[in-house]
Amino acid sequence: MGKCSRKDNNISDLPPNIIEKILTKIRIRDAVKTSILSTKWRYQWTAMTLLVFDEIPDGSLDDQKAAEIRLANFVTQFLLLHDGPIHKFKVTTSYLRMSTDIDQWLRVISRKDIEELILGENWNCINSIPTPSHLFSCQGLTRLKLCKFVVKPPLKFQGFPCLKYLNLVHCTAALEFIENLLSSCPLLEKFKLITADKLALTVRAPNLKHLFAAGYLRDLYLEHTPVLVYLCIIFEKVWKDNLLVKVPVTYDSIKIIELEGINFEEMNAVLYVLHLLLHSPNLQELRVSEDLSCGHYKAAGLDFWEKCCPSDFTFKHLKVMKMSNVMNKHNIEFLKFVLERSPVLEVVSVSPPSMYYKDGQMNMVNEVLRVGRVSPSVEINFLDPW
Repeated sequence: MGKCSRKDNNISDLPPNIIEKILTKIRIRDAVKTSILSTKWRYQWTAMTLLVFDEIPDGSLDDQKAAEIRLANFVTQFLLLHDGPIHKFKVTTSYLRMSTDIDQWLRVISRKDIEELILGENWNCINSIPTPSHLFSCQGLTRLKLCKFVVKPPLKFQGFPCLKYLNLVHCTAALEFIENLLSSCPLLEKFKLITADKLALTVRAPNLKHLFAAGYLRDLYLEHTPVLVYLCIIFEKVWKDNLLVKVPVTYDSIKIIELEGINFEEMNAVLYVLHLLLHSPNLQELRVSEDLSCGHYKAAGLDFWEKCCPSDFTFKHLKVMKMSNVMNKHNIEFLKFVLERSPVLEVVSVSPPSMYYKDGQMNMVNEVLRVGRVSPSVEINFLDPW
């Protein structure tokens, strides 16, 4: 039996790509400490392309303030010593919110082929801060996530030509900027918007495939989304404005629609839902969750779906429906509407609210079972509350 050479077991002989994978699996401070392992490892951390700063200092407020300063200085020194491209830069700790420091960091990484930028994912703060000006110099970005920033681009900004994924979480931005940004990012495929602003958003994005919108939206008009496959809307409060004043568009590519917080007693909300369903002829999966608050601005009658939907309308391709928080006659009427107009429906999953009492659950089950259906093979599953 031959002897094993020391070379086979020496971490110094690992290829650079393996070393970088190891470094990305540990905290970035520990990655720097690996420089003591061997001569070959001494400067490996300076070539890391994926940088994640997510430390959360413990202790009193004074200790946290001191830790914040130390962490900001650490990031600054790290970037000054870094050598090579940076493909991902992520700052999520709430203790790195000093806008001047962040702007200086972005000034550095904007010159280093940055592709993915995440700022503020876990920030627990009240007030938004201005967007670092050098953000708009990162023209190679393919993924961008901003949380709690006041987004105001320079006048000459014309979009991110390579951007494929955009996520704006509780950012303050002018409606015109958001709409222009969507239309000026020609490769954009996924857009996620969570906002407390009352926006009537018009979406023009030729390559958009996934759209997620949550908040106090007054309207969401899909003017030009020819390849949109997935649409998710989370309703907040009551939609008091008159909707659908623009010319309807057919959404031929939409396969999945997910609606959360929909109030089936609110006229403006169900009008919007009806609009989506009538103009999504290739819909295959529908997911719906009821708003448990059940307040309404303008009431919709129980006969809304039968009265307002054309008699010859059918869901020609709908195969899966999931409906949660089913608890009243308005929910049942919508479910009846879908079951009676879906000839190829295969699976329907229904669940009551989590706080529903047992007798109420049984009443809901009995109501659903009495609903007629046109698909001969549809299976109805009753699930525990989500």
